Amino acid sequence: SCIGVLHLLEHEEEYVFTLPSAYARSILTIPWVELGGKVNISCARTGYSATVTFHTKPFYGGKVHRVTAEVKHNPTNTIVCKAQGEWNGTLEFTYSNGDTKVIDTTKLPVIRKKIRPIANQGPLESR
Repeated sequence: SCIGVLHLLEHEEEYVFTLPSAYARSILTIPWVELGGKVNISCARTGYSATVTFHTKPFYGGKVHRVTAEVKHNPTNTIVCKAQGEWNGTLEFTYSNGDTKVIDTTKLPVIRKKIRPIANQGPLESR
């Protein structure tokens, strides 16, 4: 499977993550892409890791774009947060202290990515 690395320079953190599978659906009518499978994210510096499961839609009924997730603090083997919802819609987070938070991804501000000019990018980088 493919592995990505995300550097958060302002926090001096490095996250290593796998990528979900992409499935082409309805190729004879209106095609769309569905994500499926497990994504693992980890940060050695903080000791946190997460598993995000992209659930594929059942053949009959069911919702599309569903995800569930779990965040763990590895040194203490403690689950600190669970999440569920749609990755492109509403996500509900439940924390170990009982707090909950709901995020509507459709209402989040769009932040343009900062990228280096192609001439300054390495051979494995991608815009």
